[in-house]
Amino acid sequence: MKAFVLAGGLGTRLRPRFGDLPKPLAPLGGRPFLVRQLETLRAGGVRHAVVLAGYGADQVRAVLAACALDMTLELSVEDEPLGTAGALARARPFVGNDAIVVVNGDTLCECEPWRLEQLRWQQGRLGALALFRAADAAARGRVECGERMVVRAFVEKDPAFHGPAWVNGGMYAFSPALWRRLPAGPGSLERDVLPALARECQLHGLPCAGRFWDIGTPEDFERAERELHA
Repeated sequence: MKAFVLAGGLGTRLRPRFGDLPKPLAPLGGRPFLVRQLETLRAGGVRHAVVLAGYGADQVRAVLAACALDMTLELSVEDEPLGTAGALARARPFVGNDAIVVVNGDTLCECEPWRLEQLRWQQGRLGALALFRAADAAARGRVECGERMVVRAFVEKDPAFHGPAWVNGGMYAFSPALWRRLPAGPGSLERDVLPALARECQLHGLPCAGRFWDIGTPEDFERAERELHA
């Protein structure tokens, strides 16, 4: 299995704490968040990872060079901001015959990558994603599913919504056919590509019983820091 890690985030909301440090390199318990992601992927059986970098790519490259991980690490760099979909499109030369898992650069979740790929293959979908149950999804976007956990829609966060809902854990298994659906220029995987695939019933959700963390906001980072301090 080959992992594509979307690590081009600017980390604007974290700058008061970390300055110009790229978001994926924000230190969590003394180690860059990206390193923790790669360690988790390696523990889940992934032996090859492609890190999709943009802002701060030289810093990301240095961190990868210093990693003492038993896995192959490669870097795909965007020269200008392309968004998550555009960054994936640029990384097309790295797609081969391996199973593919895509991971958001600011999330970490307790989900086995191979379970996602197995579900995607068994259901004949273009993609599968890790879903987690939030007790109150008012502060997050939610994922609506139909029978057998076929994803029907992605709903933007709505402060007026209160109650439990499925939320996106930021880990996906995709067929290589995804690359035929990506934009030629800048674009968002979350806002442009995934909703279109959901309308075509091409995504299946995998309910996960574990935990997940998101470091996109200072509040979420502080929670991750408390729970992953070791």
